[in-house]
Amino acid sequence: MKKLLLILVFLNFTSLTFADSSEPFLKGVKDIVKLEFSYGRSYEGQVEECLISGKKTMCFKGLGFYTFQTGHRYKGEFNDNKPNGQGVFSSPDGQRYEGQFKDNNREGYGVMTYSDRGMYQEGSHYEGEWKNDKRDGQGIMTYLDDGRRLEGEFKDNVFIGGK
Repeated sequence: MKKLLLILVFLNFTSLTFADSSEPFLKGVKDIVKLEFSYGRSYEGQVEECLISGKKTMCFKGLGFYTFQTGHRYKGEFNDNKPNGQGVFSSPDGQRYEGQFKDNNREGYGVMTYSDRGMYQEGSHYEGEWKNDKRDGQGIMTYLDDGRRLEGEFKDNVFIGGK
């Protein structure tokens, strides 16, 4: 118990509970932990012992569901406390990304539905390749406001050519 208390202090948990999940995404997953952090943040999912700055602590590892103090949510795979693998990231304003992550960045194939009423308009979406959190590679950007469709190559979030 003493070791667990040191871990809790290091990660600033306000509570830790081992329990079955009420989250449908985690139904049937073993070793679920519920963590409550300050400022309304929370994590529900799997953890594993790891080293951070030379100290043993618990890290998000495996499947989990994280809620940020801003209301943003991520559910999917974690490695060393970062989204890594398949996941869904959603914002309170309705923006949603579903796809691959690597070290907390959109990386690989994914679909983004935008809610920004400025540049992309609500409901516009991009489906395709991502690199370092930017549209990069083959993809299709569809604009809801006028139905435009850009299909082809993107580089650093910019359409550079195609169909």
